[in-house]
Amino acid sequence: MIIDVAVENLIQYAKSHLLLDDLDELYVRNRIIDMLKVDTYTQYEVDEDAIDEMTCPDEVIAPLVKYALDKGVIKEGEEAYFACALMGEVSLKPSEIVDIFDDLHAQNPAKAFDWLHDYSIKNDYIKLTAINKNKHWEAKSTKGKLEITINLSKPEKKNKDTAKLVGQKASSYPACAICKENVGFAGHGTLRQNLRYVPLTLGGEEWFWQFSPYAYFTQHGIAINSEHTPMKVDPSTIVKLLDFVDYAPQYFIGCNAALPIVGGSILVHDHFQGGLKTLPMHKAPDLIRYKNPDYPYVDTHIVDWYNSVIRLASTNKKLIAEYAGKIVEAWKNYTDESALIIAKDENGQHNAVTPIARKVNGKYIVELILRNNICTEEFPDGVYHVHPEYQNIKSESIGLIEAMGMFILPGRLDRQLKEVEAYLTGVPFDEKKLADDMKIHAKMIKKLLKAYGNTCTPKEAQVAVKDEVNTVCENILDNTNVFKKTDEGFAAFDRFLNSVGVFKA
Repeated sequence: MIIDVAVENLIQYAKSHLLLDDLDELYVRNRIIDMLKVDTYTQYEVDEDAIDEMTCPDEVIAPLVKYALDKGVIKEGEEAYFACALMGEVSLKPSEIVDIFDDLHAQNPAKAFDWLHDYSIKNDYIKLTAINKNKHWEAKSTKGKLEITINLSKPEKKNKDTAKLVGQKASSYPACAICKENVGFAGHGTLRQNLRYVPLTLGGEEWFWQFSPYAYFTQHGIAINSEHTPMKVDPSTIVKLLDFVDYAPQYFIGCNAALPIVGGSILVHDHFQGGLKTLPMHKAPDLIRYKNPDYPYVDTHIVDWYNSVIRLASTNKKLIAEYAGKIVEAWKNYTDESALIIAKDENGQHNAVTPIARKVNGKYIVELILRNNICTEEFPDGVYHVHPEYQNIKSESIGLIEAMGMFILPGRLDRQLKEVEAYLTGVPFDEKKLADDMKIHAKMIKKLLKAYGNTCTPKEAQVAVKDEVNTVCENILDNTNVFKKTDEGFAAFDRFLNSVGVFKA
């Protein structure tokens, strides 16, 4: 029967790619047969060579999911759940994953993370097929060589939705989508049966590392506090980040600011993001050199970047952690009304820091992006948030990754930008006839038509629209900058640094 062959293909795939032991083969086969509610079964030979060459399990999973749907084993809408359950069944147990990872890590940290990453693709936790659908390009015309991704695998999040989750009491199991209890879990719309993670010790606390199922860059992953505790950034955060780069020196690691608007999408659970990627901000040169007499062995610079970034570098882990921690705490409480920097008011805390750590040639580098989420009547969504004229392209928070120059734009733009391109090639434009979700682009369309006309070739139109998106992304980063790139802005930045004992060299 076809289903019997499909089961055998999955079993062989698990033996070839997921380290299924011969002694476990019968048990796992019978578990899969039971999940599919198959009454009679015959073993068939399969094409082992073809299965060995597979890079992900799509081909072996699809017929099993289709069978389960056709036979009523699952209902429509449960396909992803069932696929995840199947892959969880044929994957190694969490303890087995950790044993292999630890053995590899003792030999070479990068090799251990490479193995776990490959395993997470092979067992379909990392959705390689979905990730490959994303559109990506380098904005070479931009000052910072920004990278732009149109994300076709995840929905757009709203700042107001994120803010509502802050302070929300844990009322279910697991308490949130990134808690350690998610391993193997399938409730509340989550798909974690095939999730596998490895434990970490950061700042003396129990944390763990897992890869992101919808990665934005190579080996994109999350370091997560084992305790369900709200996001925070304080001096202990710097220590944890530096502990991580000691454990995984090939990676960068960073923490979103712990406030709505300027933070990430999950503020209810303390976590970091990182991976095997050199982001545009990492490549930005130092702009102005400073010194702190209390820390003569830590290099201090303002970075030539869109945001207000302080870069510290030292071979001394303890000193750089202490120094960075003092800057973090100072910024939380720093107010300069002349520069529209309000640390806190009746609406709560506004100043926050996005810290990033990496290790280069044995030297620790800590970058501190200064953030502020104050709102005014003129900018109700945030003074240092995406301004209204650019929200047709991006309305979500500008978090860690985007502040470092890699934009994750909503999937709706893939379709919408093609329609914008069409107007530049001659399709008649009538603002009154725009679909509801295209009305947000009306100003941009008119701007492009004025600049390029409506006789562009398809290629010319595509380039024009991309260039506009690139420019918008640059402007968005300028919006998020708390100390503007003006004489007044540099003077204000200088005043803050002076307040913590840091002066121009």
